[in-house]
Formats: sequence, C-alpha cells, structure tokens
Amino acid sequence: MLSRAIRPVLNIRDGQVGLLASLFILCVVLALASPFFLLPQNLFNVARASSYIGIAAAITTMVLVSGGLDLSIGAVMALVGVVCAQLVNAHIPWFVVVMAGLIVGGIVGAANGILVAGVGINPFIVTIGTQFFVRGIAYALVRGQELIITEPNFLFIGQGNILGVPFPAVLMVLVFLLVGWLMRYTRFGKHIYAIGGSLSASRLAGIPVNRRRMQAYILSGVFAALAGIVLAGFTGSGLAYAASGTELTIVAAVILGGTSLLGGRGTVTGTLLGVLLLGVINNGFVLLRIPSYWQYAVQGAALLLAVVVDEVRAKRGTR
Repeated sequence: MLSRAIRPVLNIRDGQVGLLASLFILCVVLALASPFFLLPQNLFNVARASSYIGIAAAITTMVLVSGGLDLSIGAVMALVGVVCAQLVNAHIPWFVVVMAGLIVGGIVGAANGILVAGVGINPFIVTIGTQFFVRGIAYALVRGQELIITEPNFLFIGQGNILGVPFPAVLMVLVFLLVGWLMRYTRFGKHIYAIGGSLSASRLAGIPVNRRRMQAYILSGVFAALAGIVLAGFTGSGLAYAASGTELTIVAAVILGGTSLLGGRGTVTGTLLGVLLLGVINNGFVLLRIPSYWQYAVQGAALLLAVVVDEVRAKRGTR
C-alpha cells in the first residue's frame, strides 16, 4: 500500500493501486519467464512501441472525462501518416510536414466537435462516421501504394534517442504531463470535469459547454495527429491501414486506468498505467513467442474487463 506521502505526488488513487500492483506482478512474471525482459533495450522497445498509443490515450482521457468519445483516432493517425509521407517525398521541409500533419488532425477534430457540440449528434455515431470517412481518404491518397519515408529528421521522431532514451517515449511523457496539467490545474480542465459530471448543471453554472467540448475534440484530433506522426516515423512509412483497431486499445487503456465512460472522472496517471500494462502484455507475447492472434483476444478481453470495471465503479458510486 502506497504511503500517504507518495500518493499525492503521483496522483494515484485507490482504484489505481490494483492496476499498479498488476503491472508489477506482470513484470515479475515476465522477468522470470524470459531473461530478455529486463534488458534495457527491451524496456526501451516497450516504451517506444507504446508511445503513440500513450500520446493518443492521454488526450482520450480528457475527451472521456468530458462525457465525449472519439473513435476516429486510429483513422486520423493513418491519414496523417499518409499525408506526411507524401509531403516528405515531395521534399517539403520536415518541420513544415509536422505542422501540416497537426493541422490535418485539428481539422478532423473540429469537424467532430461541430457535429457533436454544435449539431448535437451522439459522439459514438459521429466519430464512427468520421473514422470511415477519414480512413477512406487515406486509402484514396495512397492508391494501393506503400509510401516509404527516408527523411532522417522525420524518422528521428519515431526512431531517435535522446541520451539513450527513445525520443517517442520522452514525447509521450511530455504529452502526459501537459494533458495532466491542463486537466488538474487550469479552468479549462475544471470545466471539462464539470461538463462530464453534469451537462445541464454546467450550463446553469455559466460554463461555455459547447466551446469546451469543441476544444476537447480539436485537441483530440491534434494529439491523434501527433501520434500518427510518431507512428509514421517509427515504421518509416505512410500506410492507409496503419493503426487499425488502435482506438479500441486506447479506450481500453483509458478505462482500465479509472476513467469513466459516463464522464466526470479520470486521471492521466491511471491512463499511463493502463498503457504500460497493455504494452508489457504485448511485449510478453513477443518474448514468449505466443502466436500474434492471441494478442487480439487479450485486447478484446482487456476492453471487456475495462467496461465491466467501469460499470461496477458506476454502480458503487450511486449507492
């Protein structure tokens, strides 16, 4: 049990202690089962492979806390990767390419925000629709081709190291710190929690509900684009089918971390633990040479478990 002195610093709540314990036990089991698990290179591989999931999961925490949902994240990653690959191959400077990718993500996020906050359509329906639309555009752009990226500076975003630490992992930590700061210490973050807790009460309190929800979806699109840039840099290619199904893994990690599907509750600390847990599980499959198709079964089970846990929390909260 974590001490009272440590918990406030890490912002770890009671419901996340079990997740932290599960992660620790899993690491111990894998360390005993494989001599390669605790090697620094393998741990860095886990961090690198989990980075783009973590970046998207951090902002998904904010969206879910606000009472929203964004299932277009994986498609945005794919589209941004394709757009960046085409621009890089057209010899556009890499930093301009990155900015263009972020803008593309922001546009998709704004479209989601307009339909959800402005028009009032259910976010599940909206983001499912934009998911198919955006991925369709990605397929149309590549026309069956695999776009290879060779620009060193762009590849550094997904493959580079800083003082021996993978740059994607550093970027993921910075994103978690930024989103955590926004949610915990800013008026915007307080409004997000309030809107997720009660939409009607937030309106009565004078909170600009539609504007805040719009901003949350724009941020979701921008950070999904950042995750797509990291993924494209990591794979060295722009693929229309990239990140397929990733949105469900992201949602599972967020809910496992204690964020409620109903909104109003959640922290990025819990989400980070959920991301690391799923990342370690996938790494264990590779080290133990377990067939890859079992990974889908485990991810599905994790999503079901996350939903069940969230339902149990909700029922306890109403007692």
